[in-house]
Amino acid sequence: MFWERIDDLEALRIAIQAEIDAHNYYKEAVKIFEGKDTKDLLATLANEELKHKKQLEDQYSALSGKRLLYINLPKRRRFTKPLLSDATELEILQTAMDQEKEAKEFYEKAIQRTMDAGGKAIFDKLIEDEIRHFQLLQAEYNVREKSSVSV
Repeated sequence: MFWERIDDLEALRIAIQAEIDAHNYYKEAVKIFEGKDTKDLLATLANEELKHKKQLEDQYSALSGKRLLYINLPKRRRFTKPLLSDATELEILQTAMDQEKEAKEFYEKAIQRTMDAGGKAIFDKLIEDEIRHFQLLQAEYNVREKSSVSV
């Protein structure tokens, strides 16, 4: 990736952008799914991504002494993919799982490289949340995959 040129604040900026992108992904995905349970799951995940964003922004402010007004990251520092309009429900869920896995891997690397104890604590918590998100999405994927095979 780009780890040789990343500091604590840049790791937080990348994480904030990832959470914004994930929130937007889930928000758009809710519009595509018809089942209430899946819609509820995706809406819950979207809300959790916003909470993560707020935690990261607070940590950024605590560390920098400044409020983050905007993020202008180059595409190479973003790992959340846009929702494709022609994607199937299973593809949407698979992409979401891939993104949760990438976020977890990013946070694992960030926790090793950050010097800030507060940042380490947030990244550690986010790792747990990304694992849980992945598991929820995997369960939903499995249910939908089985129902599409039995039809």
